[in-house]
Amino acid sequence: MKKMLSIFSFLIGIFTLCSCKYYKELIILNWQDYLSYDLVREFEEKYNCVVTELTTTSNEQMYANILNRKVPYDIAIPSDYMIDKLYNENLLLEIDHSKLDNYDENMFVDELEELMYNDKNIVYKNYYIPYFWGSLGIMYSKKNYPNIGEIIEEYGFGVFFEDVLPDGAKVAMYDSSRDAFAVAELYLGYSLNTTSKDELEKAASLLKNRKFSIWGTDELKIGVAAGNIDVALVYSGDFFDAFYSDLDGTNPDNIENYSIYAPTKANNVFYDGMVIPITSAETELAYEFINFMLDKDNSYANTDAVGYCPTLESVYNDVMNSEDWIDITSIKAYNPALIVNEAKGKAEVYKDLGDETYRYLEKLYLEVRY
Repeated sequence: MKKMLSIFSFLIGIFTLCSCKYYKELIILNWQDYLSYDLVREFEEKYNCVVTELTTTSNEQMYANILNRKVPYDIAIPSDYMIDKLYNENLLLEIDHSKLDNYDENMFVDELEELMYNDKNIVYKNYYIPYFWGSLGIMYSKKNYPNIGEIIEEYGFGVFFEDVLPDGAKVAMYDSSRDAFAVAELYLGYSLNTTSKDELEKAASLLKNRKFSIWGTDELKIGVAAGNIDVALVYSGDFFDAFYSDLDGTNPDNIENYSIYAPTKANNVFYDGMVIPITSAETELAYEFINFMLDKDNSYANTDAVGYCPTLESVYNDVMNSEDWIDITSIKAYNPALIVNEAKGKAEVYKDLGDETYRYLEKLYLEVRY
């Protein structure tokens, strides 16, 4: 009986191995918790394929992963300036919009198009499809200092560099060269895309002279939501990750204990986009995935699962006008279109600074951090 069972198990294993090779595999390079698992399962069933999602913690790591070509990534979801860099280094395939039945060049939010398709970005617009967008923000806890939000709204990004917060407040900075320097540049009135060594050095000096309690990334939103950090630079989506977790979880009352403020006089507004790297082995399946995500119902479901602001105008309008979303949309930081409108030209998208400037920025950043 054991022998027969062993033979049966062997035959099942052989059948499985043989049948698996007929399944196409779509490999996605993405951020953590940035894609609805339910939609992934639905896509797999619809196209009789397997989706493998590999995650990263930075645009720079995403670039390195694509550059070394060790994995045949079919889809990647980098941010604006990294899309620029990947394009400049011929690491992306141009997107054939005729293969995307759900695509329309006028389907995106007007304010987003204003940012994306200016004269400096229009060159590579045919190499990505907008995914989500958002802004930098100041997340804060009311646990230790109930009125801290009033100070933050008055001073904006200045709270990171001026002695205006209560003594003992724990202040955290985002552990990313581009974002940490961005806050200093915004405070100093510089462009977020400055290549001036003098301006970069002054931004570095400003950061170096502040003793931040914590440098981090995803852990910052958790620390503020728990009341262990008083103020932190985060992306708007980081805040909403924590907010959704509490709102839909076992601790809904906790959402009253923290909030976020996104300065509107000048700020970084970012967008992430779906691209097809030159590493792609299943390019036609990649097109199917992009087209699938451009479906209005799927885009809405993904927005509901992920929590960032949608880029499709139809979904954006539904979200903004829905009573079901009022807890979210009433928080101004959710809507980067407000920043674009109120900043009057001072809402900037990161752009590729070039290798020379980037190396210098990283050198300065290491001096700031260590």
